[in-house]
Amino acid sequence: MKFIKFIFAIIILSPALLLVIFSGYYSVSIASAVIEGAKTLEPKVYVPLTVTVVSAGVGLFTTLLTQYRARKREIEAAFRERKISIYLEFLETFEHLLLAAKPELKTPEVDQNDLVVALVKVRTKAVLWGSTGVLRALNDFSKVGEGDPKKMLRVVESIQREMRKDLGLSNFGLEQDFFTKLILSDASELEKI
Repeated sequence: MKFIKFIFAIIILSPALLLVIFSGYYSVSIASAVIEGAKTLEPKVYVPLTVTVVSAGVGLFTTLLTQYRARKREIEAAFRERKISIYLEFLETFEHLLLAAKPELKTPEVDQNDLVVALVKVRTKAVLWGSTGVLRALNDFSKVGEGDPKKMLRVVESIQREMRKDLGLSNFGLEQDFFTKLILSDASELEKI
């Protein structure tokens, strides 16, 4: 069986190797002919020719780079809509959890099974569309136990920052624990937790 694979590899690689050798030989031949021909040209001919070739090369490179960047922006814009939907779903689930924790609002309690299902769905969608930072933060979130609310808030803070970063938003100027303090009615509650 290995012998057959070896023969098959030789049959496939031989034409490819011959093509590389052939194109390399003729590329060197063409390049040397161009150099020899350029030596015979007078300055009033090769200077404009060189300027034209360089200008065409720079123009082609610039055009290709512009098209690449435009296409990349289009793809990112399409992904952005999906990311917003997923991230908003996570934030709404978390918001519902926070509101249910405040008895004075009389919000229905959160069923733990529904909560787990909702968070798993968000994580599953984020696997396809989320950035590496968001995935790491969601992984940290899944490892935090209910008994450590301060750590839970810090992980959620990290998730929110990574989500904003992934959407192209800046976190510059937002102090540490900004989102956590935003949730709490009194910022000093964070120290009490």
